[in-house]
Amino acid sequence: MTDFVYYYKQEQFLLNLLFGRHGNEMSELQNSLTDDQISKFLTDGYLDVELNLDPMEHSSIYFETDRLFQTLRQGANPHNNIVPMVPNLYDVLNDVNVKSALTSLVGPNYLLHPHRHCHTNFPKKHNSKVGMLQPFHKDGHAHRPRPRHREPRWLILFYSPQDTPLHRGPTAVIPGSHLLRQLAAEQESRTLPSMTYAQEGFTTDSSFYISEVKPLTGAPRAVLCHFDLGHGAMVNSSVLPRYVHKFVVMRTEEPTPRPDLSAVHTTDPIHAHLWEWLGRTCELRGNPVADINEWSNRLESANPIESARAIYESQFVAMSDYDGAIEILEAQVARELSGYSDNEVLNTADSVNGLVKIGAFDRLHSMLNSDVPALVATAAYGLGQLRDAIALPKLRELIDHPNNGVVRHAISAIGIISSATHAELQDTLDAFARKFDEEADWDIRLFIVQAVIRMGILDDAMPLLCRAASDENAYVNSFAIEQLCRFDTDVARQAVIEPLRRQRWFPDPVFAI
Repeated sequence: MTDFVYYYKQEQFLLNLLFGRHGNEMSELQNSLTDDQISKFLTDGYLDVELNLDPMEHSSIYFETDRLFQTLRQGANPHNNIVPMVPNLYDVLNDVNVKSALTSLVGPNYLLHPHRHCHTNFPKKHNSKVGMLQPFHKDGHAHRPRPRHREPRWLILFYSPQDTPLHRGPTAVIPGSHLLRQLAAEQESRTLPSMTYAQEGFTTDSSFYISEVKPLTGAPRAVLCHFDLGHGAMVNSSVLPRYVHKFVVMRTEEPTPRPDLSAVHTTDPIHAHLWEWLGRTCELRGNPVADINEWSNRLESANPIESARAIYESQFVAMSDYDGAIEILEAQVARELSGYSDNEVLNTADSVNGLVKIGAFDRLHSMLNSDVPALVATAAYGLGQLRDAIALPKLRELIDHPNNGVVRHAISAIGIISSATHAELQDTLDAFARKFDEEADWDIRLFIVQAVIRMGILDDAMPLLCRAASDENAYVNSFAIEQLCRFDTDVARQAVIEPLRRQRWFPDPVFAI
């Protein structure tokens, strides 16, 4: 690739950001996936996207990636700098089908996370057995955890530039595992799972709640995955390297009702909830459990699929016994939190989603005032799910809570509620600006910037974003810069230009990495 093409692609990408072209295109592409495609994503947790790229461009990306890794020292990886080093990846990110699919699943004006990674899988000599190279796992955020949601708030885009048959070490996924809190009864293990051939894929061992495994084989492809989908790399027994470029995408706007679109139907209460969350009318067919004793037994089931479905049937039980359903859910929340660990961000009680489905505002507000941090964090999560603007004053108080998990959940909930309701924006911005300037933990500063992004294009947010654009932490300043690029003002552009000048990657053909 010539230097001219290289720099042209970089400059055009930055100009698109700086002058708002990205956001305008997004509004024109909304809801381009069919209902069947969205249903597949909600059910399986992943979806293939057919790219419009010329076959030669896939080859170019593959060879540029391979050339790069051949010049790096063994084990080195450019990580977040992979895109400027393989700039044709911009064409994947700008592919109209990719943008259309992302808009359908995570909404217009989605944001590309500054974290990206090229997953390498080099040939393993003397190993011709089909199996896993890597244990199945759910990804964590770079580099600190974020609350997990079944709703599509974050996606992963996996792009494979080469043809990937089974023996070349494809990524394998566990369909439907995005709906589970964990993949197996035991926490994620570094032990490689056993694999067995099945009719259209593989099955893994009985320790996993879902045994089906799907290798992502075939021609060069882009696959959109729910962030919490279980996946792992398979053994590469070929003679050629396999590369997968990973990108992370953030939803910035809450879905809005779509009465203009036809109703959909499903027999699964979790899928019905996800359709409704996306703004669609959804008919739940079949016979949802209404008997409180049967429902309670399912809620406590050791099978997490059954218990999750029971959570999203809570509203049907509450129709006949509201107080009984609330009492059972509160007891289940307490049981789930009895094993609460130091990782407060991830360890909220899943059963709080049942209280959300019922609309138990009063109970969640009571929990929010608890002296038990685990209950407070769980209540903040639930009130965020309910988009409850009445909770905002208390949530703003909690951003100064001594427990960091409570702080993170409070900030996250404020961002979600503000996105949906646009309530008390100035009070929230004032509280966030004070907390941002005082906070030593870069990840809490990042939580604040991400919450401000969810609040929308607000002129009053610019002072905070301008300060964040020069933050010492690269993730904090990158998110702030991305948001400032959406403002069509000279002040925003000026705030962006200097940090970008300092961060700009300069490939030197003489002194290659």
